[in-house]
Amino acid sequence: MTRIELIEFIGDFLTKLDVFIGKMLPGDKERKPFEKARDELDDMLLKLRKKHFEAGTQEFKKATDELTSINKDLKKTIVDLDKMVETMATVTRFIGAVDKIIQTFIP
Repeated sequence: MTRIELIEFIGDFLTKLDVFIGKMLPGDKERKPFEKARDELDDMLLKLRKKHFEAGTQEFKKATDELTSINKDLKKTIVDLDKMVETMATVTRFIGAVDKIIQTFIP
């Protein structure tokens, strides 16, 4: 995965999250944690967009492979509002993996 592909990948993840959040009523108490996670991930994406970093290393490939794996897990739950706990756990894992990329590759 290249730097640009990573940015697109995270953007696509945010879109899936936006659609999932949109399925909930605005006053739904379950919505708030997802909105917070979405905003956190959006801030991380902004950091990645603004900085140049080396994406051609084996370590970067390993980190993006982890994101791809987590994204596959998300696809299993995000279509079903009844699986909010599993979806939130997966979103949290994804955010952690993106944070690890930022900590590792952005000075």
